Parts: sequence; C-alpha cells; structure tokens
Amino acid sequence: MVRISVELPDEVAEALSRLAHGRQSTPAALLSRWAEEATAFQAELDSRLEEGLADLAAGRTASHEEVMADLESWAEDLEARHRRTR
Repeated sequence: MVRISVELPDEVAEALSRLAHGRQSTPAALLSRWAEEATAFQAELDSRLEEGLADLAAGRTASHEEVMADLESWAEDLEARHRRTR
C-alpha cells in the first residue's frame, strides 16, 4: 500500500471530516474509497470510449434519426408494459 499526502483547503478538510464522522469513518478511509471508485469508473469509461472509437472506425454507426426512433420505440414499449401491470 502507498501513502499519498494531499493539501486541501480548510473548508474542504472540515467538510470531509464532518462527512467521515457522520459515516463513522475517517477522512483517509473516505478518500481511499472514493479514489478506488473514481479510478474504476475512469477505467470503465476509457474502455467504453475505446470501443466506441473502434465502432466508429469500422463504420458501425447510427444516424440521429435512427437513434431517436429506437428511443421512441423503447419508451412506447415501456409505457405499454407499465399500463399492463396496473
């Protein structure tokens, strides 16, 4: 494990301390968890962007009109299912 030190503005450090206290945690534990979540999110985003760019390069695209038609169809199906469950 690596220890990293950061400088925070006083108001941010105070808010972080309040959050940690309210969650029966420590500021360091919260920051550690948030850093893990942020790096996992960024890795997933980067992966999806790479997939999208590969799709674009391979010509696997849809027009705005096609996307909107698919969304409208999806919304209509969802509304119909919702009406049947009432």
